[in-house]
Amino acid sequence: MPLIDCRCLAACPATAETDHIREVMRPLSMYPATPSCPECGAATEQVHLPPRSRWTLDPVIVFRDADGSFRFPGGTDAVSCGKYERAGLERIELRSAADVRRFEGVMNVREYARASRRVERAQQQRELRESHTRSELHHLMQSMSPAGRAIARAAIARNNAKPLMRAREAGFHVDAFSNDRSNRETSRDGQGRRRRD
Repeated sequence: MPLIDCRCLAACPATAETDHIREVMRPLSMYPATPSCPECGAATEQVHLPPRSRWTLDPVIVFRDADGSFRFPGGTDAVSCGKYERAGLERIELRSAADVRRFEGVMNVREYARASRRVERAQQQRELRESHTRSELHHLMQSMSPAGRAIARAAIARNNAKPLMRAREAGFHVDAFSNDRSNRETSRDGQGRRRRD
């Protein structure tokens, strides 16, 4: 049976007031009529009240520095929030899922670009190292036996066949908007027992 709000249409002696509102159970078979007032038995009418409470998620807070880097405090009222504000960092509040997804996209693009630059530098260093090592090996191969030269050539071919390093997607996400019990790793306490999250 649904619970509905009904207004008593008479002066109810139990409360000594008119138009008081009570929550009552209405059987589906009675719809659209309303049950009589539980206090005085007078006629009632259904009313639709605004929600009594509103649930909102705290905004996700990030701080942007002048150089474009971001800082992530532990919460909306964390001590680090005041520290970042005193340092002059710009406070950004992500209040909706759309804001969070947009920010995640920006961060993933930035982090992928940083990872690409890092991988590119590492690849250049690897190529320089391999070039130097390969030239030394070619020099040593002149004094090797035919079997030794064959092994050295096989080693060079195997090294050349190694795949190049590649940057991967950063996978940056805001945990509260992306993870729940269905996809979060099971958390465990100090004794290895599963914890409820």
